Amino acid sequence: MKKRGLLSLALAAALLCGCTGADGKIYGQGKVLDYVDSVCTEPYELVGTELVAEEPDDMRYDFVTRERGLAFTAHSYLAAITIDATVTSWYTREISCDYVSRVHDLYREDIDAALAKGKTWLPEPEWMYAVTFADLDNITDTLLAADAIYSAELAYNPPEFLAEHPAATVHLVWQRSEAEALEHKTWVNLTDVSLTGQQDRQTLYDRLAGVYAQAVVDKKVEDGSVPAAYLAGKHRSRLDALELNGAPLAYDTEDNPYNPFGLITDDFLGAWYSYGADSYLLAMDIGYMSDGSSFPLIAREYALALGGSYTRETDEKGRSDSSWTIGGDTWRMRSTYRDGKVLDFTVEKNGQPLDLTWYTVDQESEVGATFCVGLPAEDFCRLFGLGYEADEDAGCLRFYTA
Repeated sequence: MKKRGLLSLALAAALLCGCTGADGKIYGQGKVLDYVDSVCTEPYELVGTELVAEEPDDMRYDFVTRERGLAFTAHSYLAAITIDATVTSWYTREISCDYVSRVHDLYREDIDAALAKGKTWLPEPEWMYAVTFADLDNITDTLLAADAIYSAELAYNPPEFLAEHPAATVHLVWQRSEAEALEHKTWVNLTDVSLTGQQDRQTLYDRLAGVYAQAVVDKKVEDGSVPAAYLAGKHRSRLDALELNGAPLAYDTEDNPYNPFGLITDDFLGAWYSYGADSYLLAMDIGYMSDGSSFPLIAREYALALGGSYTRETDEKGRSDSSWTIGGDTWRMRSTYRDGKVLDFTVEKNGQPLDLTWYTVDQESEVGATFCVGLPAEDFCRLFGLGYEADEDAGCLRFYTA
């Protein structure tokens, strides 16, 4: 049995701390103005207030910018708390402001018109599609024309504002044909482009070309016309199949002698390519386990598959100590996991420390969990006395006994 988290009563109680009933007080004008200052960088005037609802209260504040007369509003109100899809009788104090939306409204119509001129613009899903690599030229020009419209906002707000609040985000997909695009039943997602009023043509084109080329390498897009320069140095993003000495690895061991819940090792099957690490990486557990949930035991999977033995324990301070023996070699892995972070991770082989490079989920999102680390394939192999080869065409990472 795999345990998936539910909102506990303890968490619900924590959420209610500092909350109020429908008759509670909302934030006052000072807090509202502080919030508006954090959103609106141009000078403005407060021109009116109105209590638009009571118990729960909702106070509206009306503003106008001094230079261009742009009207916008803010609200100080009580928002109902929802727990497990149930609306409670408790509320939290909130502040909202529509300044960013009002700014975007100034450009929306012109941006829509510019996008509509694109040869592969689809108005219904509001995205663009490519059938061949050559389509990227028109797509780039269309996006640049739309982006240039928003650049007028630089007269009122700094570049950082436009970057943080793009006027629109355009989705780009690949389709096998125009007919398939118009049917709108199947597609391959490529990327999203934010219109920030600051796009550069070459930079944007190279980015789209790189994403498109990566999709070709990943066998998601069928197109033999991609220039070699954009394919050079590309690796398949994921190798979802693993083999050990010619036999498939499924990470499907379910028996768990360490807590009442089944293992989730199979959630971490496969390898991904990291251009930052210049290597395929694999997730490795750190030996951590508590009594309240399911965890992976990746090291145990390999130790048992290679005819070895495995054991582990975790103390009350989050320190884990694991060991496994394969043939005449013994590995010992120690780690500390606290407050949702791996604080240290070390492995010894036959008493000698291994110099390993490891990544947390914050550094490599594909690690998949805060209680795991990512290891380059070379270092991963050192934990079990293995060698490997990456068959990118087959999408398989093959381990073999070294």
